[in-house]
Amino acid sequence: MSIDTLQATEELLDTLIHLLDESNPDDLLPKILKSATQILHADASVLEIPGDETLLLFYPEKSPISLSAVKKAKGENRVILWNQLEDDDVDLSQSIVQNQLTSIMVAPFRTPQSESGYLYLQRKARTDSFSEQERLLFESFVTVCEKLAFTAYDRLREKESLDVLKGICRKGGIIYGSEPMVNLMALAEKLAALPLPVIIRGETGTGKELFARWLHSESPRRDMPFVAINCGAIPENLIESILFGHVKGSFTGAIENRKGVFEQAEGGAVFLDEIGELPLSMQVKLLRVLQEKHITRVGDNREIPVNVRVISATHVDLEEAVKEKKFREDLYFRIQVMPVEIPPLRNRGQDVILLAESFLEKYCAEYGRGRFRLSRASEKALLSYSWPGNVRELENKIQKSLIQAVRGVISPEDLGLENVSEQVKNSPRTLREARESAEKTVIHQALLDSKGNLTLAATILGIDRKVLREVMERLKIRKEEYKN
Repeated sequence: MSIDTLQATEELLDTLIHLLDESNPDDLLPKILKSATQILHADASVLEIPGDETLLLFYPEKSPISLSAVKKAKGENRVILWNQLEDDDVDLSQSIVQNQLTSIMVAPFRTPQSESGYLYLQRKARTDSFSEQERLLFESFVTVCEKLAFTAYDRLREKESLDVLKGICRKGGIIYGSEPMVNLMALAEKLAALPLPVIIRGETGTGKELFARWLHSESPRRDMPFVAINCGAIPENLIESILFGHVKGSFTGAIENRKGVFEQAEGGAVFLDEIGELPLSMQVKLLRVLQEKHITRVGDNREIPVNVRVISATHVDLEEAVKEKKFREDLYFRIQVMPVEIPPLRNRGQDVILLAESFLEKYCAEYGRGRFRLSRASEKALLSYSWPGNVRELENKIQKSLIQAVRGVISPEDLGLENVSEQVKNSPRTLREARESAEKTVIHQALLDSKGNLTLAATILGIDRKVLREVMERLKIRKEEYKN
């Protein structure tokens, strides 16, 4: 075997190993297309999977292709290789000449979704033609990739079936099964169809923008723009221009007319994240826009009508901010038509495991690290941790864990939760242990407060002195340790 052939074989095997790691068809199919293009040095490629919603992928970008070649491959149910100097198919030749191509390979590509898909590769004029050896390689590649696609679709169906059995829901990147989230999403589904302003409340990192995007995607405005800004991250002297736009020459640096986010989102939705950080001067102007449904660009006096749905979010206690005169009461009532509270991650029970597994799958594919899973100790640590940074912190810990983990298993140490894991390991495992632990805690405090005086300690605890002595003997607590 020549060095070139050996190198090509190694590249092919490496590609197939990475494709094997993909368990989701939505991620696998674009990678198949890209891999075929690179392995066979094509200039352009197309993968089509017909179905209820036809999937049509191009790489590296959309370009004209020979439909005659596709039709021939489907009709003859085999790989078609066309070279400009060798083929005498008139219809095919005309198609190739019109598109200025040198060579084409196209093969039927079957999935559980469709038997009539195809994978198409082409080389432009003045490029070497595909060889017979490359045709054989292409044929083998397609055969393997079809099997990978069938496996991925099977895995997806199994996952969906398991989700149904376990009561797991996946909606626009929002994954949940806990009761607080089930109740929240039931409310959200009602809100999505209504044109009401919505304010999303919750701690930092709970996923307020993700929720807002899902709300928009389920609304009648779904096909119109969704424009998001963080009110707390924009300098006060720029925020009016960013929200409402400006005209040329209205201030230093305004070299052209520019639309603000309200105009950019026309017909769609504006997401005002951290609206509680908006300066009071801008709160007045925003209130006017919400009431009168028109904006005025900075440096202009023309009123421009706008039709947008306003979705806002904050982690600030707006009621307290209103009392402290830091947030306008009239604006508060305008945006507070329907408040939605996203629960913190620590109150979502097993959702933390679902989210961790989802992030693990996502970043394993993104980093090319193969398949990893959480150890049982890691799952316990994840469930026991308080998550002050919520979902954002969880995502960060999963990303970091993949840098350190080995042998396909994520440990508590990889997650930076080894201390939590140790606490879980030492925590009571039975009702008896839990009861004894609680008894030790309250007796310990009573003895400290009474300085070892059993009569006083028994009074504090609300039990007889004799009962206290018996419990102390059983728990091996010595009163001498509490005397001064």
